[in-house]
Amino acid sequence: MLSNRRSTMMIPVQPPAYRPGALPMIGSLKPETEPHCITPSVLTCTTEQLPGYRTVRVLGAVYGSTTYAYKDTKALLKATGSGAEAKSITHMMYSARDQAIERMTRDCITRGANAIIGMSFGESEVLGFAQVSVYGTAVYVEREKGTDGLLSP
Repeated sequence: MLSNRRSTMMIPVQPPAYRPGALPMIGSLKPETEPHCITPSVLTCTTEQLPGYRTVRVLGAVYGSTTYAYKDTKALLKATGSGAEAKSITHMMYSARDQAIERMTRDCITRGANAIIGMSFGESEVLGFAQVSVYGTAVYVEREKGTDGLLSP
């Protein structure tokens, strides 16, 4: 009797640190295979104020932008036709966002700020290239007295 050997080889194997009901640990995630963001070295938020912090000085607008070329147009067209995600494009967009945030963070730090408020993203296509822009307001903040670390720097 013949059996489908492939189906027996496709049984998912649990990682060694797996416990039912446990939250995944950072080390158990696979950032190489899934899109991910890099955390900036300053506090950032999309709101006009940081909860638990007092704005001491406003140091001006900060910007970061980058432009990426679509490398895998064939995969993009194939995914678009089938309704699937074009993972290479997703990874490229995450990398572009991370690079734009890194440039904005450098601009913030060179101005002497320790936080960015009102952060916003803009994504567009220019002549077949993906352009990602990020901007916000660089501020110097201090923790308010009486807060028990609503946000940690």
